[in-house]
Amino acid sequence: MTLPASVLIISVLAQLDGGAAIDAGPAAPTMVLEIAGVRSTKGHVLIAVYRAGDRFSEAGQTAFRKERIPAQPGTMMVEVKDLPVDTYALALIHDENDNLKLDTGLFGIPVEGFCFSKNAMGLFGPPSFKAAAVSHAAQGGTQKLRVKY
Repeated sequence: MTLPASVLIISVLAQLDGGAAIDAGPAAPTMVLEIAGVRSTKGHVLIAVYRAGDRFSEAGQTAFRKERIPAQPGTMMVEVKDLPVDTYALALIHDENDNLKLDTGLFGIPVEGFCFSKNAMGLFGPPSFKAAAVSHAAQGGTQKLRVKY
């Protein structure tokens, strides 16, 4: 991964500050996330849920919903409750040191885990919204993600 790619990924994930979730209203379905490959119990898994208009892969984006979950090694099952039926893209980091950001090493290469919905990866940064877009239907559903370190 090149330095510009890392900077763009950090830009997308920078909004994962564990802020308050947005109330979606009554009767919205639950999206279940099956997050595989979490390597330790250190820190938290930070999840950001974006809608198409949230400028997913651009600087200054704002997530529609944010979740902060204690890390568990292996595969984690996380419920994002009351999420309106729509199309979303997900960004996730395993913030092992709980500093609310994706830490990087030499040349800006991430040293903490991260992934996007549909396990999408961009060529020189985060994937496009379209590449990571997942549909969330009225009956809910499960999205599978794999953390990359």
